[in-house]
Amino acid sequence: MSELPSAEQIFASLPDALLLIDEDHHIGQVNPVAENFLQTSSKRLVGRKIGDFISFVDERLTNALEDCDANLAARNVPITIRDTHSAMVNFEIHAITSNEDWRLVSIAPLPVDGAAIGEREDQPHQFSIRAPDILGHEIKNPLAAIKGAAQLLNRGLSEDQKPLADMIQAEVKRITTLLDRMQSLSTNQPAQIEPVNIHSLVDEARKSIETAQNGAIKIREWFDPSLPDVLIDRDAMMQILINLLSNAVEATRGMDDPHIEVMTRYSFGAALQTKGSDQAIKLPVELIVKDNGPGVDPEIESEIFSPFVTTKNEGQGLGLALVRKLIGDMNGRIRHERDALTGHTQFMLFLPVAEKGQ
Repeated sequence: MSELPSAEQIFASLPDALLLIDEDHHIGQVNPVAENFLQTSSKRLVGRKIGDFISFVDERLTNALEDCDANLAARNVPITIRDTHSAMVNFEIHAITSNEDWRLVSIAPLPVDGAAIGEREDQPHQFSIRAPDILGHEIKNPLAAIKGAAQLLNRGLSEDQKPLADMIQAEVKRITTLLDRMQSLSTNQPAQIEPVNIHSLVDEARKSIETAQNGAIKIREWFDPSLPDVLIDRDAMMQILINLLSNAVEATRGMDDPHIEVMTRYSFGAALQTKGSDQAIKLPVELIVKDNGPGVDPEIESEIFSPFVTTKNEGQGLGLALVRKLIGDMNGRIRHERDALTGHTQFMLFLPVAEKGQ
């Protein structure tokens, strides 16, 4: 297996502008999206106060930015950048649970007339070597070697062994596609949506996870066979399913009787109201992933889709942030519920359907 990307590499690949600030509001680290958004290099940002670069019309947000204990999320708020131009953004502040001296500021620019705010035609884009580019260079080469080795092995395998080699090749292709997608995350590239049978995709993800666990765990499927195809990005949805199922495996590890289930059903009334449109997108297909593990810690429950929020000793706290981004790109939605009695957590995906003829 290839070496996992570091937290710093994934930090650099996330699509929102991210700034780590200390208790005195000084910037300690930024990702390339923040450099582009603030139109300033990291060398000039690090060590300066965040208030030197951004300010708010709403004084309450300014106060929260200067409050070391503040955690907040604000939607559709105006922001001034370097006293030169303004933008509408979603703005969040999160405490770093493992280090109280630092906080994470997340700024997601909202589009205006189809263009990303903060990008002006009269100014050239700054060039920076992003972590996804490094990942693409360092990981794609060994992936190609793995794929080639699997193809060679496939020639000498028995018929009952060939599906394993085929799975290796399929997973290499999926990871390569994911790397390509990560390299373009910061450009908000549209999802490649198409009609997909969600049940066949879940079955692929289940087989991949069970094979990776050497058959030590079985994932139950409860499908509504009458559901139509969904309109999704196939590779992105596979990544979402792999992430959620892997989390479920981790949550039930060491249990005497682990239960992981995937269910599909028709969801009445679920819809997405998109900005700038009077028509809501109906999301009638619901996919549920649940397990009988201990569930999400109540202390971080409200922040589990935010970057760097995790209770895992070796976790990066980035998986669910990427899941939320990928599902949003497909005009879908994700939410979670925690059973008050058992503490078990389930994740629900709400997906649009493909119209007949698509």
